[in-house]
Amino acid sequence: MEEKLETFVIISKKNEPERYKIFLKQVINNKLYDFLNIHYFNYCWKSDITPEIREKYCKSDWTMQKHSRNMNDKPLTNGEISLFLNWIFCLKKIRETYSEGNFLILESDAIFINNFNEQRISKILTDINSIENLDILNIGEGLPHYFKIHGFPKTKPIIKNNDKYYKENINRCTEAIIWKYKSICKFLDYFEKKNDIDGPIDTKIDVLSTYIGGFNIFWPKDYLIRQGSNLKLYNSTIR
Repeated sequence: MEEKLETFVIISKKNEPERYKIFLKQVINNKLYDFLNIHYFNYCWKSDITPEIREKYCKSDWTMQKHSRNMNDKPLTNGEISLFLNWIFCLKKIRETYSEGNFLILESDAIFINNFNEQRISKILTDINSIENLDILNIGEGLPHYFKIHGFPKTKPIIKNNDKYYKENINRCTEAIIWKYKSICKFLDYFEKKNDIDGPIDTKIDVLSTYIGGFNIFWPKDYLIRQGSNLKLYNSTIR
């Protein structure tokens, strides 16, 4: 059997018991335990965000402004801040624990679809390892209507073993991302220069890619994960 894919699920079993139950059921029903080495991760919840934490981390709104938002008119919610912190500390745990590899990070509302299986993901991992400048592969559906009306994907595909990959430098939300180890280190190096939560996590990655440069976001032609919140299976916890 091939080596398992290290998979981190950002979820609070205490605060999201229904999501945890459904996620576990999906893994069992799709027989993914033999392929995914699953780690459940939770650093904080939105009720843990105090004024002191806001003051410590939310130093500016530079990233938000790149997406036509600011802290005066539409400040970050406690949910957005806690999700950002969960992402950062999850990435830090991976950096501290491993020294190489690919890592799948899922948010708590990730819904697997039929094309998510060991054979499909193994092929994708082989493909992306041959794309030299790829940092992350966003395999989530995100907001399909938004991307459709804005004409995405906008780039010509890179073809690997009959599959298409697009370098878009914008995320389809963050429900499901495959990271390379070196890219985790690269993103944390960027964040730790200022430790500034100046926008939502997906916006922060987008801005690093688009305005700072040197961080490349790719999409596969077909998504493999849907967002339970968008499907109305769950209420959003980000607001």
